[in-house]
Amino acid sequence: MNAHYLAMGLGLLATFGAVMPWQLSQKAEAVELADGTTAFLRPPQFLDAFTTNDHAMRRNATYFFTLDLPEDADAPLQSMIIAPQNLTHYLQPYRIDETVAFASAANGAKNELELGDVVVDDDTQAVTVEFSPPVSPGQQVTVGLRPQRNPRLGAIYVFRVTAVPEGDQPQSHIAGHGRLSFTRNDRDRIYP
Repeated sequence: MNAHYLAMGLGLLATFGAVMPWQLSQKAEAVELADGTTAFLRPPQFLDAFTTNDHAMRRNATYFFTLDLPEDADAPLQSMIIAPQNLTHYLQPYRIDETVAFASAANGAKNELELGDVVVDDDTQAVTVEFSPPVSPGQQVTVGLRPQRNPRLGAIYVFRVTAVPEGDQPQSHIAGHGRLSFTRNDRDRIYP
């Protein structure tokens, strides 16, 4: 390849904010783009969502959301955002102080994760769970949210799961969508 074209191509990539080889860290730190934004080199992928109790209006349920933070993500996971996408007015408030998180390594070992701030957006009902310290790549991360009760309406509820890398200007990544299905029992129905 002609050296002139290589130099011109690298110049264009640098101008438009592409990642340059010298900007990649040798350890698991976020990839830093030319504008100071940090991003995952290989983004996390959503794996699963489930609830421990799928009956409408029941207490003592935990909603679990799991994503895979690949070894070659090249960025620790700073936080997860779990945002309902439908039927939000039927959802019940969370017991924020009972939020849990753990990481599973490739060998199957599970470690409880320390949490920083856990915050609910009053308008969107999105829950942001911050990890302190951030989670290193190469693990599956699960967050458990405890509602005061399950939703009032039996239906399928969709939650968007977003991964946020460590850094001052992180570029969030939508990892996927989880679905929780709640049913209403005949004995829960109110008859006139």
